Amino acid sequence: MTPRAIPNQTLPAAAMLGAGLLMAHQVAGKAARDAIFLSNYDPKSLPAMMVAGALTALLLGVVSSRLLIRLTPARVVPGAFMVSALLQVVEWRLIASQPKLAAVLVYLHLVAFGAVLLSGFWSLANELLDPHTAKQRFGQIAGAGTMGGILGGLAAERVAAWFDTSSVLLWLALLHFLGAAALVAMRRLAKTQRIKGATAPHEGREGSAREAFAKAPYLFSLAALVLIGTTTAAAVDWVFKSQAAAHYGRGEPLMRFLALFHTSVAVITFLVQTFATRFSLERFGLGRTVGILPASVVLGGLGALFSKVFPVLTAVRGTEYVMRGSLFRSGYELFYTPIPVSEKRAAKSIIDVGADRLGDALGGGIAQAFLFLGAETADNRILLTITGLACIGVFLALRLDRGYVQALEQSLMHRAVELDMDEVQDTTTRTVLLSGTGAVRKVPAPERVAEPVRAPLPLEPLLQKLGDLRSGKPERVRAVLLSMDHPDPLLTQQVVTLLGWDEATKLARAVLVRSAVRACGQLVDNLLDQQQDFAVRRRLPAVLVHAEDQRAVDGLMLGLGDPRFEVRFQCGRALATLAQRHPELKVARDAVFEVVDRELSVNRSVWSGHRLLDTRDASEETQFLDEVLRERADASLEHVFTLLGLVLPRDPLKVVFRSLHTDDRSLRGLALEYLDTVLPDNIRGKLAQIVEEPPRSKEHRSGEEILASLMQSNQSVVLRLREKLDARGDGG
Repeated sequence: MTPRAIPNQTLPAAAMLGAGLLMAHQVAGKAARDAIFLSNYDPKSLPAMMVAGALTALLLGVVSSRLLIRLTPARVVPGAFMVSALLQVVEWRLIASQPKLAAVLVYLHLVAFGAVLLSGFWSLANELLDPHTAKQRFGQIAGAGTMGGILGGLAAERVAAWFDTSSVLLWLALLHFLGAAALVAMRRLAKTQRIKGATAPHEGREGSAREAFAKAPYLFSLAALVLIGTTTAAAVDWVFKSQAAAHYGRGEPLMRFLALFHTSVAVITFLVQTFATRFSLERFGLGRTVGILPASVVLGGLGALFSKVFPVLTAVRGTEYVMRGSLFRSGYELFYTPIPVSEKRAAKSIIDVGADRLGDALGGGIAQAFLFLGAETADNRILLTITGLACIGVFLALRLDRGYVQALEQSLMHRAVELDMDEVQDTTTRTVLLSGTGAVRKVPAPERVAEPVRAPLPLEPLLQKLGDLRSGKPERVRAVLLSMDHPDPLLTQQVVTLLGWDEATKLARAVLVRSAVRACGQLVDNLLDQQQDFAVRRRLPAVLVHAEDQRAVDGLMLGLGDPRFEVRFQCGRALATLAQRHPELKVARDAVFEVVDRELSVNRSVWSGHRLLDTRDASEETQFLDEVLRERADASLEHVFTLLGLVLPRDPLKVVFRSLHTDDRSLRGLALEYLDTVLPDNIRGKLAQIVEEPPRSKEHRSGEEILASLMQSNQSVVLRLREKLDARGDGG
């Protein structure tokens, strides 16, 4: 284990803990906020409160945006959590003597701080985690946040039932104190890994939201979509809460209902995140995925208009919550892919907080306006209005893809962003990366003031090569591959893809072999990516052999867990070659025995059915196990002995393997007797069952005596194998 192994595990774990605490606070806080306010004020006062909360959040959003840029999320966000916790303790003390004032402060606090802390936390996680770890862990962090929301809602319901509604404020304060501690731990762990990102102020020229919107005009549409979404959510939320207050009354019953409602929504959100988000991104792309939110509001609004019953309205509000927290959020975050980090900080804060809170204000304003026109008809008018706004939202969502694709193409060509194919989940971005037209299209360079020109690699030749590699025309592909020495990382990914194309496999492999040391991490990522083509994954181990360092060994060891046998087989052969060439490389003995035990535990029909699709390359350095048997050896057994050869003496294993392929029971018995002295009990027993050897009475011989007898029988084993193989050959 390397010194970095522990931080690499503990930093994502701290992020998961922080997400869980944040979302536990959010879910419990929404229930407490609404229950406390509606217990002290009439629902008709809620729209004005929504507007005030939104304006307060806008002010905080502007302040937080500047602080995040100048002081970094790692310094600002934990402090904001601590301030929030202290405010909630003050509010708890105030609620007994000044309940109405405390209700207003609680509402403003939770509305204003909620969006700022949520946006700040994800900015911190996005910058502290390296791209490779983020790709693997962000789904787990989001899942931990959802589970935290579920537990937080349940805990809030129990606290209200056991004590009183105001006691929930102490629970919320505790959650934010613990959240601050988790974020401080993230910052310290990042420092131990020497990750700069969010732990140091941005170096160089600060980006601005104006630049981001000018370079990517589709952000205006994205902001408008967020504005419409939160406007409709705030308006329908007022209808839902006013009817909930009428249905359940005030105080503890209302608090418990809202806590259970938000908890149920969190559970369903978790299920949608787990089972539907990736499918939607791959099937429908970014625009249609985020468009599901306004589309659901359209259908729900129409249903509530015609049914006019509280359970239907509850379902409409819950569906909006679920779609916003799962499908919409997953697609929305990806729309920032083409935006450089410094500009993203500014633009995202404005949209996340500014447009979001302004939508709350507009939603509250709509509800207040219709109340002035008549409380009896306000609900229907609000539902009709949000249905119309949601239709506009669907239209905007369907137009987003076009602007996003244009911005992504320009960013790729100007190297403002760099993407690995295995980091891309949605079909929209994947189409841009795979198409030969979009990414190669020429875009005139923007006018700049006189600056020193630094262009180590001209852009157009690089894109021309990328287009040729993606053309699907053998002659163009071969010409580029033959001209390559050490390709650019952008081209390396495409060369890896060509390993799966039989017409270009040999040339692609030759290119990758020459750059194996430099591209080792990229090659390992592709080997372990289950979305990568099987033909590519089974051919990558033969390339990683030439990386010749510990990273390759570690990656190949992980490849031994692949669900496809041939990938595991080739990883084993590659590890054996590396171990022979470089004995100084470390292979974990216990990990090898664990893999062998797993291989021997498969069903017998699966064991005997393992076959290799690729023929063995005669030019490769042959392994000791197939020098005599060649293609006639049992592939599963060969794989097991290849693995054992990583941690046990090779020459005796060679004789044992050959002995197990003879019909001479004495030789087979001697081979198994030797294995008895070197293998763990669980592996020895399973291997004996595989080779169908009945239990033997053991003679009292030392391991040295057994090894000497085994090695003396080597010539006899070879002769018997050759006779057996010659007989098979004569028999046709």
